[in-house]
Amino acid sequence: MKLGIFTAFRNLHKNYIRSCEELGIDYEIVDIISPNWMENVQKSGCDGFLCRPPSKFEERNRMFDERLYFVNKEMKYPIYPSYEELLIYENKRFTSYWLKLNGFPHPETNVFYNKKSFLNFISMTKLPIVIKLNTGSTAKGVKIVRSKAQAKFIANLTFGLKNDKLAIGYTPQKTGKIFPFPAIGTIQRHHLIVQEYKDIKWEWRMVKIGESYFGHKKLKIGEFASGTKLKGWEVPPVELLNLTKDICTKGKFNSMNIDIFETSEGQFLVNELQSLFGQSTKYLMYVDGKPGRFIDINGKFEFEEGNFNQYESYLLRVKHFIELLKELKGQNCEN
Repeated sequence: MKLGIFTAFRNLHKNYIRSCEELGIDYEIVDIISPNWMENVQKSGCDGFLCRPPSKFEERNRMFDERLYFVNKEMKYPIYPSYEELLIYENKRFTSYWLKLNGFPHPETNVFYNKKSFLNFISMTKLPIVIKLNTGSTAKGVKIVRSKAQAKFIANLTFGLKNDKLAIGYTPQKTGKIFPFPAIGTIQRHHLIVQEYKDIKWEWRMVKIGESYFGHKKLKIGEFASGTKLKGWEVPPVELLNLTKDICTKGKFNSMNIDIFETSEGQFLVNELQSLFGQSTKYLMYVDGKPGRFIDINGKFEFEEGNFNQYESYLLRVKHFIELLKELKGQNCEN
């Protein structure tokens, strides 16, 4: 078996390389970013491809979506994570539609492509609200808007004051350590993603990769839990393990991180779905001080001690992809 590892911006595919080398799996680096990406895929001779799309810029993320469509849907190569999972990755619009359509609890989210409809919404809505960029990790692309004047200012930047062709665009992100200024490369135009504001105690990071489940708290600094890197190692409630299972079963997701708000009122609300995520700690979960995972055995979650998060959990992903490819080959042989 030979796996292809698609190149990624900022060398983000390095953990796939480390995982394949540790497992003794034959692999080839395939440049999907170059103009010759299609020829690179076709001549590689790989059984399937490991993917790590970027999270910083929407244009680059959409480029991966487009090219992976042709790799997976037209050329019929298996990819990991799946194409459907990667459509959700760093696409908050898509995530909000998916959660609403499938009836999972989440903060009410509206996507506006018209300034008039956004301003009408603001005139009738209780503030604060949360405005998000479609692409962007941690809380850098998130703004809590507390006044109608601020909302109107953002609308004028996003949609243009009088002419949409003159829209400057909006971003809450800053760059520069000494003299911060707007991160121009992250500017978003012609649409706004607006999420209902919720007072949260913390956020739960729930993860399912293959048959492995993990969970821990993401603790707040100020208004946000995302990106703080502060962890709470309490055992996740069974309710959240079941919610994670239900979401992944419904979406047929192989690799999924589900960030879930726990509000001050005790609600659990899904904030984001991400098939890939950063990992700032060696393990994703501890139970009684021991690292490990949960496995669903006949509808009951059983804890198994061990290290299942090597190379930021990419080793676990590669192992699962190999299992899926073996199953696929077995089915093809039977047919």
